[in-house]
Amino acid sequence: LLPAAQRLRKQRLQSAGHTRLPLLDTAVNAFNTLGNRPEEFRRALREMCNTTNLDPDLCLPVIATTLHSAAAETDIGKVEQLGSLAVAIMNRVVCAADGVHQPLFSQEAATAYTREIGREVRIEEIQPVVNALMADNVLMRRGHGLYDLVDPFMGEIWLERHTTDAAQPFLA
Repeated sequence: LLPAAQRLRKQRLQSAGHTRLPLLDTAVNAFNTLGNRPEEFRRALREMCNTTNLDPDLCLPVIATTLHSAAAETDIGKVEQLGSLAVAIMNRVVCAADGVHQPLFSQEAATAYTREIGREVRIEEIQPVVNALMADNVLMRRGHGLYDLVDPFMGEIWLERHTTDAAQPFLA
């Protein structure tokens, strides 16, 4: 059944004028690169179809990587717009050593945020910012007191852009 469904999809795409199609493995890898987001994958396919005379198996991975980087930059922009406390919280989440999640709402966390942003941070200020980061689909709650990035790739881009002395306390 799976090969028949693949043939049918391929026939539909070709009848719509899409004659240059990537191999299934290439398409699956691009979909994974894009964080398993169908809307981003469709966008990548549209971009690939708009390219002229390029091998889809070479073109699609580049387009997927570019779109994923752009999405990560957009998410970083959302965090930065929320202000310095959001940036400090992101530093704490991204710089968690070896996947060991540090509490975001403790007195120790508030003290670290205070040190990083240069003003006193009260514990009750933290929750609304974390809620905003979750609403913007940047953070997700893994369990009681455990938060992680929705897109781990964003953490890599974050570290490239925000490697500062202020983040160093979270690396220890």
